[in-house]
Amino acid sequence: MKAVGIIAEYNPFHNGHAYHLQEAKRVTGADAAVVVMSGNFVQRGEPAILDKWERTKLALHNGADLMVELPVFSVVQPGHLFAEGAVKILAALGVEELVFGSEHPEIDFMDLAKQAEAIQTEDKKADKAQTYAAAYAAELEEQTGFKLEDPNDILAFSYAKAVLKLGLSMKLHPIARKEAAYHDQTIDEDQEIASASSIRLALHKGKWEKVERVVPKDTLEALKEKPNTLAFEGIFFNLLRYRLLTDTVGQLGQVYQMAEGLEHRLVGVATAKEAPQSYQSFIKAVKSKRYTFARMQRTMLYTLLNIKVDQMQAAMADSYIRLLGFTDQGQAYLSEVKRKARLPIISRVDQGLAKANLRLDYKAGLIWQLLAEQSNSQNQQDLTRRPIHYIREED
Repeated sequence: MKAVGIIAEYNPFHNGHAYHLQEAKRVTGADAAVVVMSGNFVQRGEPAILDKWERTKLALHNGADLMVELPVFSVVQPGHLFAEGAVKILAALGVEELVFGSEHPEIDFMDLAKQAEAIQTEDKKADKAQTYAAAYAAELEEQTGFKLEDPNDILAFSYAKAVLKLGLSMKLHPIARKEAAYHDQTIDEDQEIASASSIRLALHKGKWEKVERVVPKDTLEALKEKPNTLAFEGIFFNLLRYRLLTDTVGQLGQVYQMAEGLEHRLVGVATAKEAPQSYQSFIKAVKSKRYTFARMQRTMLYTLLNIKVDQMQAAMADSYIRLLGFTDQGQAYLSEVKRKARLPIISRVDQGLAKANLRLDYKAGLIWQLLAEQSNSQNQQDLTRRPIHYIREED
């Protein structure tokens, strides 16, 4: 069997994602679509609106065949580490072709990545008034003539770099985004495909009539009926503030990515006489030109989860394939490749795994439940959960 790989967050799953799955199979002639999906948190450090199990169901209902989780230690990272973790899992499952959305599908991202290999990556490339990502993009434009600035292009470039770094022969297939740009904030009346950003904004404003036009029916039902984290910020900020007020500066300094004395700044802002009283205002108060908003969001999550540098390094060195769900076609593909898989495949989590290999994902699941105001006894995110087997009528 031939499989095509997709790397996704599905936050939430919308019509554009369904189109992408359909196109991925069409352009590659694949029998099965293998999706590596972010778990309960997304790359920028926020909780996914729906949990990983609901998003798995929606993806399987709408074209995916095999769903596996991208662990939190790969998800909540800058683009190059996010991409490397996902590409490594696809390669371990024998996937040789990767399809992704792009603002410039005509670009040969593998060639661009090869040209970029000579670019130096030391921090000296960025001064205090410029993020490292901006400095790197400027250097890349100088070397290649291509201005890397659109979100999906940045991820595409990261996928290509990961393929090169891992020494893979994986083929990349860019697909042009349809109708909506990544950062679009509005949904027009004649749109059937909208950006995830605009859908999330419409959800926060209660504009259900707009959301209804651009998501599958089962996504709309899940958003209305299933536990979600649309109102996560108040709970998140209270939990974060507790840690900042009770941990010592020395303890906070051991948190992953807590660089350049950032822990002193966080504690200083949290304990100020007129301290920010909301999640958004707190991040705006602690960020600087040197660190992007997304970088600060990720650091806040590392702090809340109390992820230490050594814990993160150990987890990244001991990756795995967490199975979330499959169709009959996906199950058949998995049966073909599992004996040759280059990473351990986990289909069920017990207390031992929750305390060892999956410790960070387990903690992330518990925090997600708090943010969704679920009790721990309600649909636990890891313990007792089995992969979802979705049977399509045509299967």
